[in-house]
Amino acid sequence: MTKALTKGVEVFYSYAHKDEKLRDELAKRLNSLQRQGLITQWYDRQIGAGTEWAHVIDTHLNTASVILLLVSPDFIDSNYCYDIEMRRAMERHDANEARVIPIILRSSEWQNASFAKLQALPTEGKPITTWDNQDEAFFDVVRGIRKAIEEWTTPTSSIPSEQPWNVPYQRNTFFTGQEAILSSLHEKLRADMVAALTQPQAISGLGGIGKTQIAIEYAYRHGNEYRAVFWARADSHESLVQDYVALANLLHLPKKDAQDQNITVGAVIRWLDTHDQWLLILDNADDIALVHDVLPLESNGHILLTTRSQLLGTIARNVEVDQMGRCSCSNERDSSHSMRHSLMLLLSLIVLLLGSLCKSSVDFP
Repeated sequence: MTKALTKGVEVFYSYAHKDEKLRDELAKRLNSLQRQGLITQWYDRQIGAGTEWAHVIDTHLNTASVILLLVSPDFIDSNYCYDIEMRRAMERHDANEARVIPIILRSSEWQNASFAKLQALPTEGKPITTWDNQDEAFFDVVRGIRKAIEEWTTPTSSIPSEQPWNVPYQRNTFFTGQEAILSSLHEKLRADMVAALTQPQAISGLGGIGKTQIAIEYAYRHGNEYRAVFWARADSHESLVQDYVALANLLHLPKKDAQDQNITVGAVIRWLDTHDQWLLILDNADDIALVHDVLPLESNGHILLTTRSQLLGTIARNVEVDQMGRCSCSNERDSSHSMRHSLMLLLSLIVLLLGSLCKSSVDFP
C-alpha cells in the first residue's frame, strides 16, 4: 500500500489561456519543488510545433499524478477545460488514479461544479486575486500542494503488514465532509460488537455521490481495529464470485483452487463464520438478494455495503447519503419522528371512528 517515489510526480495544469500569467506565477513558485525532485510540471505551452496537440494533452492528462484545476470565470466558460479536461480529471480522481486540486484563481461560480466536493486552495477557497498579498496566497497554495504530494507518495495508514487486506484503492487524501456518516457507521458497528449482535450497515444513495469513497475512508481510518479487512465487488454474480475466490487465496484456504467455485465461496463464508474482528466491504451491492447468498450466517465481524437500493429489508441497516453528501441516518431521532407520525395517523383514525359512531346514534332513535 506504499507508493514509492521513483521520480518527480507529474503535475498537470488545466487552465484557460487568459489565466496564463497566473499559471506562470504558480509554476515559478512550484519550481522549488521541482528542483528538489518532488515534481515535474506540464502544461500545453510545452507542446512542440507540428505535434498533434490533443493527443499529447490526453497522454499527460491520463498519466499525471496530480492535476491542478486553475479555476476562473474563463475556466468555467471553456468547453475544453470544463467538459473535457475537468471531467477526465474527476474520473481519474474518483478512481484513485490521481489527485485533483482546484486552485481558485479568480472569483467565479464554482461551488456547484463536480469538483466542489474537493478541498480547494488557497485556504477556504479564497481566490488568489482577492488576497491583499498575492505572495502569501501563492505560498499557501504551494504549501498545500507539497502536503498533498507527500501524502500521495507515503503510506496513509498504520495497517499491519501481516494483516489480510485487499482494499483495491489508495486512500483519498482530500476526503472531507463526511464525518457525520463515518461517525454514525463506527458507532453502530462498535455498539453491535459490544452487544455480540452485528447487523450489516448499508451506505445507500444515488450513483456518483461518493458511497465508495466513504467505504474506502472507513477502511483506512478504522482498519487497525480489525484483524482482517476485505473488499469485494458486488455489482454482479461473476464479480462477487471472482472476488470471493481472491479472498480464499488471500487467506490460503484449502479450497481456494476447487474446480467448483461455489465450493471456494462456501469456504470463505465458513471462514467468516468461524473468525472474528474482520471487516468485509461489499461495493455496489445493488442486488440485495445476490448479496444475501454470500453473507455469513453468524457474523462475528463487520459488514459494510454500498448500494443504490433503498429496499434493504432485514439484511442491513441503512445510512443514506443524499446528493449533497449529507447523512440521513436511521437513528433514534428518525425512530422518534416515525413514532410520532404513526401516533398522528392512529389519532386520526380514532376521530373518524368516533364521528361515525356519533352519526349512527343520530340515525337510530
